[in-house]
Amino acid sequence: MFFFYFCGVSIYTLSLCLYVCFHVHPIKQQPANENTSLGWSSLDILTRRLANLRQLHLFTLYLFGFCIAFNIPNAFVTLGDSKTLPIAQYIHGLNFLFYFDAPIFLGFLLLHSLQWVASVRVDYLVRHRGKVNARQGA
Repeated sequence: MFFFYFCGVSIYTLSLCLYVCFHVHPIKQQPANENTSLGWSSLDILTRRLANLRQLHLFTLYLFGFCIAFNIPNAFVTLGDSKTLPIAQYIHGLNFLFYFDAPIFLGFLLLHSLQWVASVRVDYLVRHRGKVNARQGA
């Protein structure tokens, strides 16, 4: 179940980062003091969406930790007539969790990298516009 949730978060992250990367260039072309019809600047909206994305990634990481912690006790369940030592069954149960964890953590690394690149682009534009506004006000 977590895997499907993680795929949804991945798709949302990819779509939002592509949206940000494709909309930063047209925002650069707008005058620095122009606002949208709702009264919020486009950069403020992008900044808030990226902040919400960071919170979604943090929630997903905590949910992943909960899923792993919830499944660790199942690795120590040994039912049946096995001729191997129980420690071998414990290690086998934990190996499955570790093999599952590595690709998810790699996915988290990639998602964080995408979000980081998009945030850097927006933050650079916010700082650049702040300097332009400061010059115009002086």
